[in-house]
Amino acid sequence: MSKLRIGVIGAGLWGNNHANTFNVLPETELVGVCDLDEGRALKMKESFGAAEAFTEYRKLIASDRIDAVSVATPDFTHTPIILAALKADKHVLSEKPLATTVEEAEEIAETAAKSKGKLMIDFHNRVNPILAQVRDMIQDGQIGLAKHGTARLSNTTFVPFEMLSWAAKSSALWFLGSHLVDVLRFILEDEVSRVYAVARCGTLSARGVDTKDFHASILEFSKGTVVTMENSWILSRDNPSLVDFKVEFVGEKGQIQADPTHSGGLRRIVDGGMKFHDYIGMTPTGATRIGGFVQESIARFVDSVVQGAPLLADANDGLANTKVLAAIEESVASGKAVTIG
Repeated sequence: MSKLRIGVIGAGLWGNNHANTFNVLPETELVGVCDLDEGRALKMKESFGAAEAFTEYRKLIASDRIDAVSVATPDFTHTPIILAALKADKHVLSEKPLATTVEEAEEIAETAAKSKGKLMIDFHNRVNPILAQVRDMIQDGQIGLAKHGTARLSNTTFVPFEMLSWAAKSSALWFLGSHLVDVLRFILEDEVSRVYAVARCGTLSARGVDTKDFHASILEFSKGTVVTMENSWILSRDNPSLVDFKVEFVGEKGQIQADPTHSGGLRRIVDGGMKFHDYIGMTPTGATRIGGFVQESIARFVDSVVQGAPLLADANDGLANTKVLAAIEESVASGKAVTIG
């Protein structure tokens, strides 16, 4: 059987994760890699044994040797790459968010509907074992109707100051809130109907990263659930993990509490304090298999293209996500609640 030939666009941390997964799965062949930085592209090519390295994504997409592309570039750069790939009838796996404006997300959804290629958004928390169980509990009615909840997905200042060179062009809302909004839609099987949000600036901009410190949002869902959501980039560097992820729902018959930070069970205490290590998200197994939900979601894209399995999250999920995030930004700017049509 011929393999699905993949091109990875973006040679950063997550692009390397994509490349590694495609290199391990027996159904795929990593053919091309691309990055604006030629040195990074060549390093990625060498690390994973790709046949070609590109510095222009359009040249990778135009290659007859590539059937599908994965987009692992910064938040605000996804749209033109996804559109070019779909118009070339390539299959596309894109990191979140789908787009950073509603207009762009709508254009992508329309193009995806016409393309011969499939489009999947890598909302990998849909296969996070903790959150998948929360969804099952909610949908099984174990706490009755979820009346209200809290959701926190935030980072320490390491992320905007050191991990992301492009942090000033994004925010914790788009980088983290995109995941969290999808998690809430997924768990509740419901859509956000109205939002009210506030944000503050100053801590990050004082040190040269000109973006909002945090967003605090109230999300009203159509079936009645109300969730208070936090996305911050100013948590203390003294936290043992650069991610803090908490979800709680209060229902008519009980509560569900989850801590999907997912690293608390494996701790290392050294100079400088305690550190957590990821033992769920990225778990190696055998030579032809992968482990952990982070890589499993990438494999689900391959399952969909090769075997016809359902997409984990499609263009409509990406569009709904962007609508909520854009409404939050509108609420921050106006100081008023925003209804999502």
